[in-house]
Amino acid sequence: MKKVILLDIDGVLVHHGGYRAALHATLNHFASLMGLTHFDFPEEKLAELEKHGIFSEWDMVPLLLATLWNDILAHRPELSLPADLSSAAAEIGRNLNGYIPRELIIPEFEFIAGQYPAEAALQHGCFPFIPMDLRVNILSQSRNINLSQTMRLFQHYSLGSRAFSETYELPAEVETESLLHTHDRSNINDEIRAKLLQPNIHLAGLTARPSAPPREVEDSHFGYAPEAEIALELVGLANIPLIAFGKLEYLAAQRGLDAGMLIKPSPVHALAATAAALTGDEWAGLQSAGDWFQTGELKGVFADLPRAFELFVVEDTLGGIRSTQAAGEVFRQAGFDVTVRTIGLTSGSASKVEAFSQAGIPFFENWESLIAQTEI
Repeated sequence: MKKVILLDIDGVLVHHGGYRAALHATLNHFASLMGLTHFDFPEEKLAELEKHGIFSEWDMVPLLLATLWNDILAHRPELSLPADLSSAAAEIGRNLNGYIPRELIIPEFEFIAGQYPAEAALQHGCFPFIPMDLRVNILSQSRNINLSQTMRLFQHYSLGSRAFSETYELPAEVETESLLHTHDRSNINDEIRAKLLQPNIHLAGLTARPSAPPREVEDSHFGYAPEAEIALELVGLANIPLIAFGKLEYLAAQRGLDAGMLIKPSPVHALAATAAALTGDEWAGLQSAGDWFQTGELKGVFADLPRAFELFVVEDTLGGIRSTQAAGEVFRQAGFDVTVRTIGLTSGSASKVEAFSQAGIPFFENWESLIAQTEI
């Protein structure tokens, strides 16, 4: 029986040191404007966000910055602030008067369907001590390079200043090398790569990383940062099909949809990746998954897929697992004989162990133990 394996990138194929470094660099940029040269957010705060289902640094950065500023402004309620983030940071710094937050409490809030977490926090009224205009500028439009200053700075540090300007056709605001290039490292070795590339295995990347458009289309790549492609090249899997955020953005733009409704844990993400893995065609898989999203029918390229196959997913969080489980159910309802096998990778993270344990997902600490104890 054919095997399809959907592979997350960060925490699975790649140790995502670059994104973490870019997150800290972005937060440190604002901290330095405030005169807090030695302030940083500990890793347990990031794990806390992940535990609550917030995995993208594009949401983490504004939420952490808003948490910091809300704490400070709770002790300086009379402070009037501009709506611009950099100007606000400098003004806050001038009025700290020696106050340094010790234990920051990230508020809990319910997610809103179709909205990213930072926007949901805004809609739920989180961070009430931050003036509304400034709060909107921190939390809204977290994927808009022109409107989100936190996202824009983060992309500088991820891509490097030169690649940032080439990707977005915007002048560089800070000078930096690419932290993806300097801090990411492969989680797989030659032996594991060879195991994954066996003839009976069909692979595809399944990631929320930004990316180029589908490789079959020839449209402009303006605004599409090839971060997922950088990772696959790093691990020696540059030729496998890839369904990443940029590919879903491209589909959404063609159909007037919201890409946030298509990305994992939506079944659209895993449906497209499965079709791409079995056919080698990213754009055909995306279009057919989009058809299912809009009509509820599996048609297009799905008609040409084998009627029976095993569908594996290897993830370090539950988003891709939920997407793949839901896709498996869609396949079964359409008459396919599909067995879904979910696998978690923890890399020693206690919070990931807890999340997988609570969800009943088999998990392993690393690829070596995974390969030794599974049927892949």
